[in-house]
Amino acid sequence: MENLPVEIKYEIMKYLYICKKEKNYIVDKETENIYGNLTKKCEAVKILSKNLCKKCDKKAIIYVRMIMNNLLPG
Repeated sequence: MENLPVEIKYEIMKYLYICKKEKNYIVDKETENIYGNLTKKCEAVKILSKNLCKKCDKKAIIYVRMIMNNLLPG
């Protein structure tokens, strides 16, 4: 991946990184900058020993917190 242009690396990294909780393939400094740009809105949250993203898993976090606080209707 050293010889590829930045635009092509960016497109490849879009498929590898959806969220910050998946930090598997950082190869070099340029890849780390692309990773930072793709995931700048993500924030990791640990609930019930699971890593969730505050942005990507918003509905799941609300649901789990409602269960933990016994506020789930029904």
